[in-house]
Amino acid sequence: MNNLGYQLLADKKVAAAIVVFKRNVEFYPASANVYDSLADGYEADSKLDLATKNTQKAVEVGTKIDDPNLGAYKEHLKRLIAKANASGKPGGPAAH
Repeated sequence: MNNLGYQLLADKKVAAAIVVFKRNVEFYPASANVYDSLADGYEADSKLDLATKNTQKAVEVGTKIDDPNLGAYKEHLKRLIAKANASGKPGGPAAH
């Protein structure tokens, strides 16, 4: 399902990709990767606040399950925060 979401992103069908990524989160809420993928969708849609929120969730879940991609999720979060700060859009760390 994740592959379908990324194919839709590659085809510039961002809204459809977000729908697929959201469904993937519903199916696999214990997977850190699904939240990071949803964040990619929101980032492609310039919704940096939602992208940051989902990347934070990926870091949170990844920490709990000792995900081997945790470092990549943390780097994604840093990049999103920097991007949000540079654009003046909200996207800094959100309170849970």
